[in-house]
Amino acid sequence: MAFGHEKLTVDATVRSLTIPNDVNFAHIVVETGPIRLRIDGTDPATAVGVLVGAGDSFTVYGRDTLKGLNMVEATSTDAVINVAYGVANTGIHGVITNTAV
Repeated sequence: MAFGHEKLTVDATVRSLTIPNDVNFAHIVVETGPIRLRIDGTDPATAVGVLVGAGDSFTVYGRDTLKGLNMVEATSTDAVINVAYGVANTGIHGVITNTAV
């Protein structure tokens, strides 16, 4: 079973995940600063994309969705995210669920 962890600073440059082999989901916690994200492989901008605030978390299912996830800071403040990777046998694919921390 594959697992992994990544800590990433999301700034004005569009960022994507470094996905370990054999994982199909990631739980992402936005520690500081809001981010904007897109899951279609297109770059978000500070005013374009799904807004996720500091203290929020979300889960991404499906390897192709993980590969298409791009993030950028939503304000001039850099954000720090923590990502936990794993293998889910849920049958859910390409879904993002927002949850409050």
